Amino acid sequence: MPRARAQDVLLVSKSTKKTLDLFRAGASLEKRTGYLLDILVSKATADRLELSMALLLAAKAATTGGRRSFRSATSRAYYSMYHALRATAFFSYQGDDHEEHSKLPSGIPADFADRQNWENDLKNARYERNRADYDPYPKNDLVFRSIAEQLIQKAEELIPTVKAYLQKKGCRL
Repeated sequence: MPRARAQDVLLVSKSTKKTLDLFRAGASLEKRTGYLLDILVSKATADRLELSMALLLAAKAATTGGRRSFRSATSRAYYSMYHALRATAFFSYQGDDHEEHSKLPSGIPADFADRQNWENDLKNARYERNRADYDPYPKNDLVFRSIAEQLIQKAEELIPTVKAYLQKKGCRL
């Protein structure tokens, strides 16, 4: 028969209804899935990184063929970077507190390799994505060619950096 430690009962006794409901939800989630919450966090992180890789492939595909679109490639490359760094922030902070595009750069962990440059790169990529997605000018799609190529290259550099960081931090990818 399990025994409740005094500090655990004290925690429950001082918890609000909302906190107790969250405890129940966590216990239910682990029971329902058969996985501890830490494993589910790793899985969610790995799935977001997988999405990042798929978006990188979409960005590359948008630069080739007869229906190429450098605006689309710019957008997809940004989202590849966004989801890679969102996975990093999610795992590092153990929550999706940096989902907003404007908040994510500050959510890159302090110990992430070359953090300041990645923060600036993500901000720049977002600026270019906004131009590509929302501004009707310039009309010539070729203006975005070098931007798309640069962002694809950045995403290609970022993904292995994110993988190495997450593995070092104990994420099961």
